Amino acid sequence: MKFTDYVVTETTGSSVDPLGYLKPSGVVSSKVFRQFTVLSNHPAYQGFLAFAFSYLAERSITPSKRDFARRVRDLEILWGILNVRAGDSVVNITKFDPLANLDSLRLSQVRQRPALYARLNYGVLGHYASPSALWKILEPGATGLTGQGDKLATAWRYRKGSDFTQLADQWLNDDDLFAIKDIESWQTKYRLSAIPENSEKVVWQSLINEFCAKDPIIASLWQKPVPQKILDLSSAEGTYPLFFPTLQTHYAGHDELCRRIERCNRFERLSGLVQFAFEWEYVRRMDEIRVVGLTQGNLPAVVAREIANAATKLLPEPDEKEFWYLPGTLSTIADHETMADAILAHHTRHQRSKGASPFISGDTIAVQDRVRAKEFVNFFDKMVSDPEQLVGAVQWRYHRNWHFGRAYEWQHYAGVA
Repeated sequence: MKFTDYVVTETTGSSVDPLGYLKPSGVVSSKVFRQFTVLSNHPAYQGFLAFAFSYLAERSITPSKRDFARRVRDLEILWGILNVRAGDSVVNITKFDPLANLDSLRLSQVRQRPALYARLNYGVLGHYASPSALWKILEPGATGLTGQGDKLATAWRYRKGSDFTQLADQWLNDDDLFAIKDIESWQTKYRLSAIPENSEKVVWQSLINEFCAKDPIIASLWQKPVPQKILDLSSAEGTYPLFFPTLQTHYAGHDELCRRIERCNRFERLSGLVQFAFEWEYVRRMDEIRVVGLTQGNLPAVVAREIANAATKLLPEPDEKEFWYLPGTLSTIADHETMADAILAHHTRHQRSKGASPFISGDTIAVQDRVRAKEFVNFFDKMVSDPEQLVGAVQWRYHRNWHFGRAYEWQHYAGVA
């Protein structure tokens, strides 16, 4: 979910979601891949999290205990250091990286570093508890493991004759991690990119089958994986326009699923065009741009026309509840100036509703450094010189992650792709 120089987050107040895309995009995405968020990176995290729940429960440390999150972080630091030393990039790697280069390391030393325990909601527990609950690995509210979660914990725990509990015990007993025999072997077996054991694959296959049984409309996404050659279409500007049509061809006959996929395409198109118009309004107010001005050609008319078209195509369908009022507003506007005013008014309302300052106030910039001006102007000039490429170019520039690639990673991990 990359816009320009910032990533959408859900943090109120400090959120950098200036146009309120997070919730409506979530509605669209959840109709396809409800199990994933923008922070879902690899299924091994969920195996580790299941292990952490199981391991701590055996020691009477449950989610209801006050220090549960800190104890999960103890184990996360252990696993994170193994990954860093093995060359894999994991969440919180900037915190773990310095630890991996020390001559020796004990948990008692780690606990003396408050930064490692800051933001306990940022890490494996915070990122994966909710998706794990959707997968039915964790009970609702992450209060404990389900039966499948317990199986996943056990499967992840044992790899190639090793038992991660043994390493975790030594870590919690304050042994020097780097003095443990065959530490390199532990790193290889439990690194993020390690190939899972068949027992772990079987659990994931079962989780996928159960999820499909409960939601038949999306079942074919898992039962008929997207071929790599189709996924490759989404990786380059030249082929990106082919991605959604080819994807729908792949799932031909599954009409409701194809409709949902097309909604992703249409949301991305409108959100990209609106983002472009918003950044245009921001950049043209910058002092260095005011001096030289922007040559616009007939781009204003093209942008207004294409936004109205894209908004019309994203209006609620007869059996669909309205999830975003912006398409209805923009679909009726014909001129660029009114369109820009409507987008800025939407931005202002959205920012104020979450207690944050609007980026633009009248004809001035109120929040600095939100758009890379030179990069945007270069792109803008290309659109002015060839406005017919606007829709495709803008959609690629602001394209979103609809999780098809992530689903393939899960399928590959489970041995079904």
